[in-house]
Amino acid sequence: MLKLIDIYLSRLLTFILVLQGATLVLLIGTEVFFRYILQSALSWPEEVAGIVFVWFTLLGVVLGLREDSHIAFDLVTKRSPPLIRKGIHIFALILAGIYGFFMVYYGYNYALMFSFETTPAAEINTMWINFALPVSGGLIILYSLFKIITLAGMKDGSKEEA
Repeated sequence: MLKLIDIYLSRLLTFILVLQGATLVLLIGTEVFFRYILQSALSWPEEVAGIVFVWFTLLGVVLGLREDSHIAFDLVTKRSPPLIRKGIHIFALILAGIYGFFMVYYGYNYALMFSFETTPAAEINTMWINFALPVSGGLIILYSLFKIITLAGMKDGSKEEA
């Protein structure tokens, strides 16, 4: 069941990231077209692209954690015995989960604190950008737990089985 949730959630995240990437290309392309071809710059595409970019970046971090494509210093873990390797991986995931908790806690409070503000040009409520932090933090916690549960059930600490 856990593996099934993991697969569907990662597919959903990948789809959202692809959609956001295409949206960024369209928004920036629109801005460039209006500014340099029509000589009449629009004010809203840059703001909307900024909001999409924040979500794109933070959800990309979540998917990076899921795929183990984040920066890692694995000199020690590659030379460690399997049990030590497993402990190091679990410790790193616990740290990532704690970081995700802080993202949720402080991100949620920050989003609520400025929930009345809107962006200047597009007049979009800033909660749309501010809630990227707690949402991605929650997903980091979820994926950290998924990976810890998977690692705890393994015989050794190799990443290939996780």
